[in-house]
Formats: sequence, structure tokens, C-alpha cells
Amino acid sequence: MSKIVEQYWSAVARRLQEEVDTFNKLIGHAGEQGRENELSLVRLMENLLPTSVGVGSGMIIDSFGGVSKQTDIIIYSSADQPSILAQTTQAIYPVENVLMTIEVKTTLDEDEIADCAAKVKAQQSLRAATGKSAPPMMVLAYNAASMISTVAAHLRSVDEGLRPEAVCIVNPGVLAGAGGLIEKGGADGYLIGLAALHSLDSSGERISGDWQRPQSDEKGKVALRAGIPYPVGRTSLKNETRIIGDPGRALLIFCAIVLRRLSEISDLPEPTLAHYMQGTALELFRL
Repeated sequence: MSKIVEQYWSAVARRLQEEVDTFNKLIGHAGEQGRENELSLVRLMENLLPTSVGVGSGMIIDSFGGVSKQTDIIIYSSADQPSILAQTTQAIYPVENVLMTIEVKTTLDEDEIADCAAKVKAQQSLRAATGKSAPPMMVLAYNAASMISTVAAHLRSVDEGLRPEAVCIVNPGVLAGAGGLIEKGGADGYLIGLAALHSLDSSGERISGDWQRPQSDEKGKVALRAGIPYPVGRTSLKNETRIIGDPGRALLIFCAIVLRRLSEISDLPEPTLAHYMQGTALELFRL
């Protein structure tokens, strides 16, 4: 992966997390916090997507009377006038024009994972008149509520058919989803891993499968590397199981997954980002 792209997205992840953390400290109302968190991601997605694709929120309907639950982010084909009932701030989108949905969570815990599963079930029940499948659902969370191994266990406890296609937890950098989606051409099954911070060789290149861990005197939840703060994840309560996450890389992989999936289910071209995400840039510490 280009170092320019890597450094830029590291800064994007930090800015996104700082924006969310600052707003959440200033505003105590959970509903307002959640909406601002959604808007932060909407702004990010709007800059990534072509003009032929729109980003909104609301509910999805089908012509057979089906209605989805309230959906945080709806990615749709803007050329087909999907917001046919958007005469208020509550937009309603025909399922035929919806390409993908993304749920946004401030903190991902067991209850929020169950909520995502319920939304997947409701979305899967929608029937498009054109016969196409229901749109896929992804999840982006800003923080993990517990140890990364615990989050992984909660995700695996969800019925296989109700798991989101892909999940990203920016802090500390967890990614989950269908194996072939998280790792292009990878094995089947549901893969969960941490986009951990690689060790670097003398030329500054990543060393495959070699992850950075906190030093014995780094006791906190953050470790500084080259003056940049990175979150520390735990796979157990033992100090030796701590590992440094790379939120920028996790967010970049998630965005690449979203763009690649959109190109597969629509007439959008293959994303340029795919050419910058190869080899060690996609490696995960498996959970």
C-alpha cells in the first residue's frame, strides 16, 4: 500500500474518532450523539462515492407492504429518484433502488450486535419487484465495548444468516465478515481479526505477520509510535496478549470492502482504491 495513502487514512481515522469523541463529551443525549456519529460517516462516504450514488437515512419499503427498521445510512442509486416519499425529513426508499445499508454504532456491545441482527432480518424480508436480492448491510462502530476476543465471541454467537456482511470497529481496528469479502479470494466462513500495527523492517516496510505489541512499561490503552497514538487491544486479561491496533488501516479496508461490494452489485466500476490495498496491507491478526 502506498505510504501516502496509509498516512492519509491514519489521519482520517484519528480525525473521525476525535470528532466523535469530542461531540459525545459535549452532548449527553444518546440520540443526538448517535445522529452526529452517523453524519460523520456520511460525510466520509459522500467523498468516496461517485455522484451517481446518493447517501441518506430512513426506512426501506417494498411493493408488497414490507418495511425495514429505521436505517442509519442508505446508499442508493440517485439517478432513479429513490426518495419518492421524501416530502419530510423522514425519507422512505424503494428497495429496488437501494444498493447497501450501513448501521453506525458509537460502542459495539452484545445488545447492539443483537440490534444489528434484527435489522438484517428485517431487511432480508424485503422483496424487490425486479427479483434482485435484498441489499447487504454493513456495520461501522467507533469503539468496542470490551476485549476484542469478547466482541469476536458475540459476533460469532449471532445466527450465520443474520450476521452483517462486514463489520468495522475503528477503535481498536477490528474487522469481521465473510472470508471472501474481508480477504479477496479468501476461504469461506466468517473471518474476524484485528488490523494490527505491523512491525517494520530497516527500510520501513511492513513485515508480514509480525505485529507490534506494547512495551512492558506501556500500561495504558494507547501506545505511541513515531509520535502517533494507537489503541491497544486485548485478547485476554494477561499483559502478554495485548496488541496494538491500526485504526486507519481498518477503516481503509472497510471502505475498500464497501466500494468493492457496490461495484459487484451495481454498474459502478472497480474502485481505484483496490489497487492500493494489496498484500500485507490486508493482513489481519486472527481472533
